[in-house]
Order: sequence, then structure tokens, then C-alpha cells
Amino acid sequence: MRVATSTIFNTGVFGMQNLQQNQFKLQSQLSTGRKILSPSDDPIASARALQLTESSSIVTQFTTNSDSANSALSSSEATMTQLTTLVQNVQQLAVDAGNPTQTASDKAALDSQLQGLYQQLLGLSNQTDGDGQYLFSGFKGNVKPFTETSFGNVTYNGDDGQRLVQISASRSIPISEAGSDVFQKIKTGNGTFESGYTATNTGSGIISAGEVTDPSKWNNAANLQGYKISFQTIPNPTDPTKTITSYDIIDNQPFLPGTATANPNFNKSMIDSFNYTAGPRPVGVSLPRTYTSGGDIVFAQQAGEATPLIANWDFGAKVSISGTPKAGDSFTTQASQNVDMFKILANFSAALKSYAPDGTGKGQAAYQNQLNSVISDLANGLNSVLTTRASQGARMNEVSEVKTTNTDVTLQYKTTLSGLQDLDYTKAISDFTQNQQLLTAAQQSFAAVQGLSLFKYI
Repeated sequence: MRVATSTIFNTGVFGMQNLQQNQFKLQSQLSTGRKILSPSDDPIASARALQLTESSSIVTQFTTNSDSANSALSSSEATMTQLTTLVQNVQQLAVDAGNPTQTASDKAALDSQLQGLYQQLLGLSNQTDGDGQYLFSGFKGNVKPFTETSFGNVTYNGDDGQRLVQISASRSIPISEAGSDVFQKIKTGNGTFESGYTATNTGSGIISAGEVTDPSKWNNAANLQGYKISFQTIPNPTDPTKTITSYDIIDNQPFLPGTATANPNFNKSMIDSFNYTAGPRPVGVSLPRTYTSGGDIVFAQQAGEATPLIANWDFGAKVSISGTPKAGDSFTTQASQNVDMFKILANFSAALKSYAPDGTGKGQAAYQNQLNSVISDLANGLNSVLTTRASQGARMNEVSEVKTTNTDVTLQYKTTLSGLQDLDYTKAISDFTQNQQLLTAAQQSFAAVQGLSLFKYI
């Protein structure tokens, strides 16, 4: 077979060009540390690497979001810690205010401290995070949540939402609170119903916050939850120097709940069905139950009560009244209402200012009833704050756990990407050295082949 000179030349050049191209590629791989320099080097691995890089970037952003969420939650939690301490300080003032040895000037000093705590409360309610966003305005991070129109009267300008930050593909975490939930939706009384006294009372009776002993009975549809406990005092027939104090429990709801329909049982005795709308009981007649100071007043039919308004009624609740109620005195119960933290402090201040002992026990009883109501509301307010703090703590733990998971996922992505992209330096250096030797041999053989041309001898 004849081999033309051009064929020898072309073959040599082609071989050297391939080796030079390989050498360039190996050199580029060694200088970049990557075995895939272009998608054509490994289309499948390149596509997979692109997908992993994109996924890794998303997870990295989630980690950044987690840091932002943790920062906002930390700011909010620090504020809630201060708020907890503030409410506890007000509670301590309320306990001190109940000390019967304190004078009017002592009450004024307590009120002065209370005014300072009120201003601190207003400041905490309008606290911002590190980004200047209000912590307690719901979605409206740039809106000041609370504005004061007068002492104890505060308007909420935010909404009931919570700003969210996405910390994983499937989880967005709330980083703000609705101020209405933290500061305004505080239940009065014992959280289920509230007890109160009538301002016209002339005796020294003091009512407790009461308690629900059986929630299922209290939530009975027949229980309208609004009652009046009315007192009567008559001479003791066996000892004219003494009196007998008795009481009645009267339905005090004029309308059926949520309607304008008149309540057919309004102003009737729960104990014996007596209708007070038609007029009071005869003069000198005791009410159905005998009163004992500090004893339980049970919202249920008792032994010997034969004609109750509702047969076998039992609403699973009770209160107690201590002291000496006078004839005509009354106390009330109704379903708990919402009150805001600012109003609670204002009510406390009003109680301190109204303190006016008159030597009969009436003034002290009025003051103590007001104070007891404040103490109950403060306890509910503290529970609201602690509930929010518990929620924040759970969210902070979740952010930390999700961040750890994201870190692990990022590491997995990097490991997989390394397997797809990173260069095996030992193999690459070996290939580079071998290719360099082949290129040198090709160059030397090409130089020798050049001498075989017949034109050299013409």
C-alpha cells in the first residue's frame, strides 16, 4: 500500500492537535479543580450539578431567612420578658394595696408607681425589632400599634395577622404578634365568668372571683351565665338582738344570648321560681337560702329546694362572699368579657384613688371588691403574656431545628456536587504527565517524518 507524504503529514498534525487539546483540557482541569469544564464534558452530570446548585441556593436562602426570623423572635421574646416582669410588678403593687394597714397617702404612693409602670407598658406595646418593624401590629409592621387617647383608653391600629418568614420549603414561621391578642383579649374574672358588686351596697360583703367546678355543666344551654345574688336581713325570731341574713340567686339576663328575644326567666329566683318583676317578697320574709360568711354559694339546686326555676338545675360553678351584706345589697355574675391591659391598670389606679374608709366597712368593702377584680384580671393578663411567650419559645426552637436540618441538607448537596464536579487530582496529574509524554513523542516523530520527503533530495 502506498502512503502519500500528505497523508503522513496530516496524520501527524491531527495526532499532535488532539494531544495538545487533551493537554489544554487537563491543564484547565488542574487549574480550576473541576473535571467538568463545559456541559459537553458530561451532559448528565452537568444537568444534575445545575439542579443541585439551584437547590443548594434555595436552602442557603432558607438559612438566611431562619437567621432573620430568629433575630425578630429574639427581639419579641426579650420584650415579652420585660412585659412579664412588669405585670408581676403590678401584681405585687395590688397585693401591697390590699394591706389594711396602709393609709390614703400609702395608696397615693402606690398609684405614683403604677403611673410609671403604665407608661412603661405603653412603651413596650410599641416596641420595634432590629429592622424598625413594630412587634405588635400584626401584618402592619410599619404602623404604630397603640395610641393613647386618655389614661387607660388606648386604640389599637394594627390587625390580627402575623408576619411570616419562610424557613423551609414547607414551613413559614410567624415572627410578629397581634397586639390585640397580647394586650387586649384578656378575659375578666376567673376567665369564664366575672363577679361584681353593686355600687349602692351598704354592707361590707366582698365577693370572690368564683370558680367553675364542672365546665360541661357551666356550658349547658340552659345556663345564661348572668345572675344576681340578692340579700335580705331580718330579726332573728328566737333572739331579737341578732339578725338572720339570707340570699337568693336571681336570673339577671333580660335577653336570650345573642338575640333581642326577651328571656322568660328574667328576674325570677333560680331557687324557688319567685318572680321579682311582680314586686319584692313580703317584708320580714327570709330569702330561700341562709347566708354564712365565707361559705360557698353554689349555682345548683340544693337539698330541700322543691320548686326551682329549672328542675334539677346544676351549672357547675360557685362563688363565696365574706363580710356582712346588708338588706338590699346584691352581687352579680356574668360571662367573662375582654379587657385590655391598659384598662386594667387604669381600673387599679381608680381603685387606689377611690379608697375612702368610712368606719362602717362599706368603703373598705367597695375598695376590696374593686381590688379583687383587678387582681383577677392581672392574673389573666399574665397568663396571656406567658401563653404568647410559650408560643414564641416553641417557634424559636422550631427555627433552630429547621436551620440545623437545612445545614445538613446543604452539606449533602455539597458532597453530591463534589462527587459530580471535583477533580481527582491524582488521576488528573497522572493523565497530564502521560499526555505530555505522548505529545513530546508525537512532536519528535513528526520532526523525523519530515525528513522522509523526496523533495529534500531534488
